[in-house]
Amino acid sequence: MISGAIPILVRRLLLVPILVFAVMALTYAMTHAVPGDPVKIIAGARSIEPQRAQEIREEFGLEGTYVERFARYVWGVVSRGDLGPSYYYRSPVRSVQELLGERIWVSAQINLISMALVFGLGIPMGVYAAVRRGRWQDPTLIGGLKIFDSIPSPIFTILMIVLLVNGIDDVFRFFGFNVPNVWTPGDPASYIVPVLCLTLPSLGGMARFVRVSALSTIDDDYVRTARAKGLTERRILYGHVLRNALLPLSTVFGLSIVGVVTGSIIVETIYGVPGVGAFVFQSITQRDFNVILGFTLLTATLFIVVNALIDVMYIFIDPRIRFSARQS
Repeated sequence: MISGAIPILVRRLLLVPILVFAVMALTYAMTHAVPGDPVKIIAGARSIEPQRAQEIREEFGLEGTYVERFARYVWGVVSRGDLGPSYYYRSPVRSVQELLGERIWVSAQINLISMALVFGLGIPMGVYAAVRRGRWQDPTLIGGLKIFDSIPSPIFTILMIVLLVNGIDDVFRFFGFNVPNVWTPGDPASYIVPVLCLTLPSLGGMARFVRVSALSTIDDDYVRTARAKGLTERRILYGHVLRNALLPLSTVFGLSIVGVVTGSIIVETIYGVPGVGAFVFQSITQRDFNVILGFTLLTATLFIVVNALIDVMYIFIDPRIRFSARQS
């Protein structure tokens, strides 16, 4: 069976560099099609002397034809992992990968905590709702969680800041946390607002997804057979129903990994988190094209690689996929 899955595995992996190159070419073309001269953006002036303009083109790799510039950019990415210099941070000139790396680390810490809470709480909540289907606990739990998801993110973030800083701040002070109204570097309490703003709206979707997945398997023949054999409901639930119901969650988990490094523009901007989401939003307003291009390339590459790995993982997890691969 494993040998039958090798061809499809190879096809998935060979597509990765092709798709990444296509994304790179499309994004590079779009950023350079935007009106405005990058030289003037870098210089920060509407008019610039020809000699100074030439120096900027040489320093930032903007000389030559479009094809030559694109070829240099691709070679820099492939050979050195160099995403180019930032147009805005030019005194001193800083590389895009350096700027993104600093901010991705901040966003990753917040998003990893949030992802752990969403999966750790959403999965058991979804299973509980599936087990209690037809009873009041099912719609109450799912409907209550979806309330957080129904509030627009900017409004929800502001409400959370007001509530946690001025409303129930005594609760956090009891545990030794004084929640600030804006991100404070080095203060662990600064994580509370962004983590909750990212976690609460996602819990409803996760619980509902798990509930639907569990309900799709809870009445299958193998579950009834397990009951007929005298297995306990707990063993049936966790050994059979949950195991098969969580298989689709591997896709959700993979996409959540991509979300770890992309940050949240709204939450980070409103709360002042120096993460990658707020940084990319700022780069768009500043027309820092290399940052936009580097972030898009990084996100797209991670997305493509994760999806390819999910496809490969499905081949080894689900025997039906292995069988179809062998037949093909």
